[in-house]
Amino acid sequence: MISEVASQILDVAERRFADYGYNKTTMAEIAADCDMSVGNLYRHYDSKSAIAAASMSRFLDLKLQQGIDAAAKKFRTCEKMSAFLLARLRLSYARAVDSRHLHELVQAIDSHHSQLLFQQEQKVIDAMAAILEAGIAAAEVAPLDAQRTAYLLHQSLLRYNHPLSLKRNPLEQLEADLFDTLTLFYTGISNINRTGGQS
Repeated sequence: MISEVASQILDVAERRFADYGYNKTTMAEIAADCDMSVGNLYRHYDSKSAIAAASMSRFLDLKLQQGIDAAAKKFRTCEKMSAFLLARLRLSYARAVDSRHLHELVQAIDSHHSQLLFQQEQKVIDAMAAILEAGIAAAEVAPLDAQRTAYLLHQSLLRYNHPLSLKRNPLEQLEADLFDTLTLFYTGISNINRTGGQS
């Protein structure tokens, strides 16, 4: 859990990254926006890159938790997965629309903190695999490798997480496309044709 001051720094930096871009933002500007000295800023974060990484990590943790919370309110496997992915899409879309320079920030993170993105991606895959494993246990989903299936589904849905795709398409279109894609996916993993029962 980060301190209140560290959280405030991230809030300020996120606004500046969104308005002016990561590359044009300086530590001095972030410090000034926080009404603190540059030296004090460095006591909390040793570089602009570290601030960007912490900011991205915080956002991705929030995005994951919102997906998990949305899924927890549903009962059937297909509803849980849809709720998980839709909640994440809507949060990503809101951030992409609110930021003119999100793609630049993501590129900076990928260049200097790629492991952070890999770790966050694995958390998402694990959450999706957990939904599938519960579906298998409930006989709603055919027996399958939940981790591998979650990985493949996640990879196939990268469009719904990419800043440029989010900015270039209306949310209604993205939601409709996601729904149709998931309908195909559910047809493939459903246990109904294998057991004759309800999926």
